[in-house]
Amino acid sequence: MVAGAAEPTAKRAKADEAKEEEEEDPLVLRRNELILEVANARAEGTAKEDLRAVCATLEAKNQKNFGGRRLPREMWQKIFDENLHQNDLLALAMTCRFFRKKQKDLRWKVKTDLYPYHLLELRKSGKVASPSLGWFQWVCDTFKIQPGFKWYDRRVKGAVYEADLVNYAALQGSVEILRWLMEEKGWKLDWTTGSWAGRGGSVEVLEHMRGRGYEFDKRVCEEAARGGCLKALKFLRGLDPPCRWDEGTCRMAARGGHLEVLKWARAQEPRCPWGVLTCAYAAQGGHLEVLKWARSQDPPCPWGEGTCARAAWKGHLEVLEWLRAQHPPCPWSKYWCREDASDNGHQHVIDWIDQREDDESDMEYSDGD
Repeated sequence: MVAGAAEPTAKRAKADEAKEEEEEDPLVLRRNELILEVANARAEGTAKEDLRAVCATLEAKNQKNFGGRRLPREMWQKIFDENLHQNDLLALAMTCRFFRKKQKDLRWKVKTDLYPYHLLELRKSGKVASPSLGWFQWVCDTFKIQPGFKWYDRRVKGAVYEADLVNYAALQGSVEILRWLMEEKGWKLDWTTGSWAGRGGSVEVLEHMRGRGYEFDKRVCEEAARGGCLKALKFLRGLDPPCRWDEGTCRMAARGGHLEVLKWARAQEPRCPWGVLTCAYAAQGGHLEVLKWARSQDPPCPWGEGTCARAAWKGHLEVLEWLRAQHPPCPWSKYWCREDASDNGHQHVIDWIDQREDDESDMEYSDGD
């Protein structure tokens, strides 16, 4: 046997032993029992005091096990980066003072972002598991939930609203959680829930909402297209009467780069309408194949100065080059394209624009989409 060949095996054995020891640790087992007791019985007094005592003892043990080893800051940064996202930090920081200190040391802000497009991107990344019913119950038991729905500029800072959780359940496609929130908590679907359900794309959730008398509007089709949820869009348009749609459906499909959704919408009778913002949003998203297809139709999807401006604004030079290379080229305002690129620090786009020897009139301000 080669010298040292058994070392990795020995290390793995030690790691397995440590893991088994942690799993069998009576403190861990007792803590978990108490958590269930408090959660299920909503116990007061003794159970909560016992839980605090066990957690304090366990925290001291964790400090001895982890704190004494003093992993370098770079290692903790790597652990956080590879295993957590922003919305995980609150739960982590609440686990014990040790992890709260690590979160503060790394200067990660404890901020939960429930902005729709952020949640959609998290889901699309595949790196984030959908929260369970237990997670929703934990949130309801841990935080004071504000009633109803408020726009972001009218909210109590840092507060969670009933509609946030209802909409989150609709987004992730869980009828079970949606039913629990409505039947156990007494919360209601509001006018924004349909958009979240469309964005999530669960036909089961849409059917459940319709069964409760919820009326869908054109925003639901828009968000289904934005999320690339063709099955949901087909369901909505297959209702009697069909869910309304308009130019926004094509615009949002283009924004998300969902060419198959756009093709399907334009193949219906009557066709889903589109307009100049369809090309503009495709350019903004950097979706060149969507642009090429839209412009190849008869008649082509309209475009305007805003198409070039949005490509420049987002730094999509390949898209901007293609737009200006067409015959005739997509109209632009050279001045405003440069300004938009400059605002976002896209120097490569600025350099390319500066090399264009177009007519000086391109530098003048011009109205148009």
